[in-house]
Amino acid sequence: MTSSPAPVIVPPDKKSRPRWLRPVLYTVAGIVVLLIGVGIGAAGNAHTSEINSQQAQIARLQSTVKTDQGQISTERQQVTMAQTNANNAMATALTQVKAQYKSKFTALQAQENKVAGMRARLNRELGVVAKSTISADGVYVVGKDIPAGIYHTTGGSQCYYALLNSTDTNNISDNNIVSGPATVNLNGVVAFNISGGCTWHKVG
Repeated sequence: MTSSPAPVIVPPDKKSRPRWLRPVLYTVAGIVVLLIGVGIGAAGNAHTSEINSQQAQIARLQSTVKTDQGQISTERQQVTMAQTNANNAMATALTQVKAQYKSKFTALQAQENKVAGMRARLNRELGVVAKSTISADGVYVVGKDIPAGIYHTTGGSQCYYALLNSTDTNNISDNNIVSGPATVNLNGVVAFNISGGCTWHKVG
């Protein structure tokens, strides 16, 4: 018995692809790649635009800060200048006030000196007047205690006087006791002794 040969299996025929398919696929792939590139570019442009906007804003802020710093510096200079001017004005005013007060003080001192001189002169004159009018008991040296001249009294109770040749009350050139008016000449007399409460005035 002979065996029959094995059947031969023939693979099915491959269907051939249309020729137009490949170019279409390439075209579609290119379009996809192009769209991706356009999207990336747009995103990049948007990012760049945002960066530029931020940089512009930073630049504006920096300019504002620089302007503010300049203004602050100017204001500081103005304040310093104002303080300097105020100090100078104060020093000038103090100098002027001191000069004015010095001038016034000098004038016042001169006036005080003048018044003091007048007071001293008046005191001297009053002293002469006082010495030219005597009433207390005692011995008065002529030319020292009282000026020489003519003296008069209206009198009084037991009014005693004596013209002395010295300060010794016993060295008498003339004396008297009067109760009424009396006049004596002390020119050339060394001393004049009085008692009894009479008041004698220089009349010549």
